[in-house]
Amino acid sequence: MIPLTTPWPAIAAALIASAIGAAGGYALKGRLDEGRIARAEAAVSECRLASADFQRRAAEASAARLAAAEEAARKAQAELTRREAAFNTRLKEVRSEIYRLSTGRECLSGPLRLRLNAAIAADPLPARAAGADPAHAEPAADSGGSSDAALGQWILDAASLYEGCRARIDAIRQWDEVSHGR
Repeated sequence: MIPLTTPWPAIAAALIASAIGAAGGYALKGRLDEGRIARAEAAVSECRLASADFQRRAAEASAARLAAAEEAARKAQAELTRREAAFNTRLKEVRSEIYRLSTGRECLSGPLRLRLNAAIAADPLPARAAGADPAHAEPAADSGGSSDAALGQWILDAASLYEGCRARIDAIRQWDEVSHGR
């Protein structure tokens, strides 16, 4: 007969060996995970640094573009002011010449004035981008005789309005070229 021995010491040894193996595997896995975690944290830190650097460079570029746009606006305003002053000086000189050279004689007859007014009223105004349609132009009432001095003054007033508008458009164009590179 074979003596019966209890398997408890073998089971206990197997359990102890399994526990030691599990603990060793757990420790090894922990060390491997720690390395992965450290690499992941380093990558996240690197991404944060790259993002901060990108944001800093973007803010600097934005500030530079804003400064260039502000400088362009200052230059455009200075040019507009210079052009308006030069035009107003020329306008003043021409006005005094008109008063000096005009004779006071009638230069546009009544029928011609009426025809010019009708031609202006017949010219349709351009459509607006939004909003109500513009009112239709009506011929102006005939104010009587137009002297050469009044006609010269009217021409200078129209030229002054045109030059002011043109100078403003040029200032906007100059600012846009610097600000948007167009």
